[in-house]
Amino acid sequence: MIWFKHPNDLPNDKRLAALIDNEGCRGYGMYLRIIEMLCAQPDRKLSFNQLNIISRKGFSRKYMEKIIWEYQLFTIHEEEFESAIDFNHTEKGNHLQNDLKTPEKNEEAKNAHNQLKNRKDSKKTESARVREEQNREEQTKRKDDDVVPKNGGNGGITPYQSWRKQVDGLSKNQLFREMVCMRSGYSVLLNKHFDTALEEFKKHIVLLGKEERMNSQEEVRSYFTFYTQAGQRTSQELHMLLQGLEKQQSAAAPPDPYRYEQLVDGRRTYLGCPIPDGAPPRPDNTAFWNETARSWTSQTPPPSSKKPKQKPG
Repeated sequence: MIWFKHPNDLPNDKRLAALIDNEGCRGYGMYLRIIEMLCAQPDRKLSFNQLNIISRKGFSRKYMEKIIWEYQLFTIHEEEFESAIDFNHTEKGNHLQNDLKTPEKNEEAKNAHNQLKNRKDSKKTESARVREEQNREEQTKRKDDDVVPKNGGNGGITPYQSWRKQVDGLSKNQLFREMVCMRSGYSVLLNKHFDTALEEFKKHIVLLGKEERMNSQEEVRSYFTFYTQAGQRTSQELHMLLQGLEKQQSAAAPPDPYRYEQLVDGRRTYLGCPIPDGAPPRPDNTAFWNETARSWTSQTPPPSSKKPKQKPG
């Protein structure tokens, strides 16, 4: 059996306190369930796809994702996540089946357990050191790959972190995109103009001089989530900008020729009456279909037939 240490002051963590305030015991229980699943993994990481397998009644994937994304209790790595709180100090062993063992046997068992634990801790330390070294090399390589020449030329080349690529990559993660849109308060509008929102986000980063901080996908995700979160000033300004863009596009688009009709079960209708297949669009909201003439008859005269008003006198 695998054990992990549960700190007795865990609920005092600000993130846990926020979780309990908002979600109650259900959210706290869900959090501990996720921690249990993480601690059962050799590398203490889970992929989001694994949530489908482990979800069950009372532990839906949607609610698990909410706990993972919204309270900063987990660190997201592309399609994987791990706990942001350290539960790495584990103990392995079985409950004693018999409390009446002799002191000699208890002492032998204790010594054997300590020796085994020391060997495992040594292996863990070595594994952790190797993993840390590999991560450091990988991060260094990633940073080197992201540095490109700015302004060109042979002399005076300035290192330039391609954080813009990190921002562009946000639109490719469908799960993250849906989560951000849902939390913005204007999900349909934001999803429709998501690329525009990313461009505005880039301008915001440059305006505040935060380019150097945007050096990882995790940092970019976190900041964009804050940037679009409902109630934030930046989110309100973005909402107004997208609303204006929507109005401009609607005004520039040609009017829908079928705007005076209704589509019911895939059939064109007007005022509850079916429109024959192949009929031209209904010209205005007073027109009715003349079956004899096989054409629309409008009660509104065309503009050319209107008589000009005569001046008195």
